[in-house]
Amino acid sequence: MLHRLATTFGFLVDIARDAVGTLRARWRRFQARVVHSREEIAVGVDAYPFFECMTGVGWYEWNLLAALDRRDDGIVYNLYARTFLAPDDPPPPKMPGNRTMRLRVHQIPPGFLLPTRPTLLFLRNIVEPLLRFLDGNQVVFAPNFFLHGDQEPFGRAQVATVHDLAFVAMPETVSPETLEGLRRHLPRTLYHADLLIAVSDSTAGDLVDRLGVSPRSNRTIHEGVDPGFADGAKTEPPSNISGPYLLFVSTLEPRKNVVGVLRAFRLLVEWGYQGELVMVGRWGWRTEAIRDELESSPVHGRIRHLDYVDRPQLAALYGGADALLFPSWLEGFGLPLVESMACGTPVITSGTAAMPEIAGPAAVYVDPGSPHSIASATAALLRDPQHRDRLVALGRERAQKFSWDRAAEATAQVLRDAAGLPVEGPDEFRA
Repeated sequence: MLHRLATTFGFLVDIARDAVGTLRARWRRFQARVVHSREEIAVGVDAYPFFECMTGVGWYEWNLLAALDRRDDGIVYNLYARTFLAPDDPPPPKMPGNRTMRLRVHQIPPGFLLPTRPTLLFLRNIVEPLLRFLDGNQVVFAPNFFLHGDQEPFGRAQVATVHDLAFVAMPETVSPETLEGLRRHLPRTLYHADLLIAVSDSTAGDLVDRLGVSPRSNRTIHEGVDPGFADGAKTEPPSNISGPYLLFVSTLEPRKNVVGVLRAFRLLVEWGYQGELVMVGRWGWRTEAIRDELESSPVHGRIRHLDYVDRPQLAALYGGADALLFPSWLEGFGLPLVESMACGTPVITSGTAAMPEIAGPAAVYVDPGSPHSIASATAALLRDPQHRDRLVALGRERAQKFSWDRAAEATAQVLRDAAGLPVEGPDEFRA
């Protein structure tokens, strides 16, 4: 009983200590402004993507925050997800930085004296909003399209990153759950946001043309390339992959044109390609056509699906591939493009949406609606080693222009602008 009492008391003391520390941080920012004439601001950031299996948007936020954490510009970041966890909830994931950012998490310990469910209801509905109010954020930042309802009130200004407008341009390729979330929440964020970040000029143009967003509120900030890819592949590919192969990296879902990739690979094998197709990515939604194409393909035995792999192994897979096949129907940026180029692997991609903007002269462009176009371009590239070498060199040079540090610098200026502070550097970044 004494142990349970001590555990309960210690948990409550931790919450009180958190509140006191929050007030001290707010006082220090006030002193910096009044005494030292140095503006320091707090920014609340949606961190929910870190609590899911990380894909493109999650890695965008991770790398951006890691670069923001390396800066000394007077901005501190409060990362918001679930503040209070039940005893059997999984622990919070690792965060991308700890110099200028904090994720507030309190997990009810085993042996807690009070009943868990009503305690969580009280903590999440009363204490959590109070602590976020005490944070005193000047800005709240949504790196994943929109702010959640439990984050929206806790900043005077709002900034959101819009990655693509597939839910408007090709709603049939977006999962019903994602489509419903975007249709329900994004209009409110767009209406209230002081500034918007688009990850490409293509997405920025779509915001203006399709949703009527004012160009004055748009800032284009290209993404960067993870240093693990920029340094090249230093890990061996999986031992069961030997010999030549073509690579596909993305979630297996309609927007990624997986059926087109499978049909193009079948043609390549018929034309004499001796290698395999390695597909890296989780199964998404509406996969029936993809599964049917995969299972009925006469070259099914030459296709490997690796689901989710860690970043070092992914870099190794890029580095060992003959080429990356990425003929997506629509991308707002397309991280696999720059990852592949950084690893010295030529890219075959669609000549639509943001792909030409991102890959520039370092890719072969195809019609995503034509498996014959994809296969012909791939076969031509594989037959011409000199052309492949040129693309590899151009790709490495192109990938070096994508910098998370420069993306973070521009993002910090957008946040300053939204907070009403002077902008001290470029608030856009294009590779």
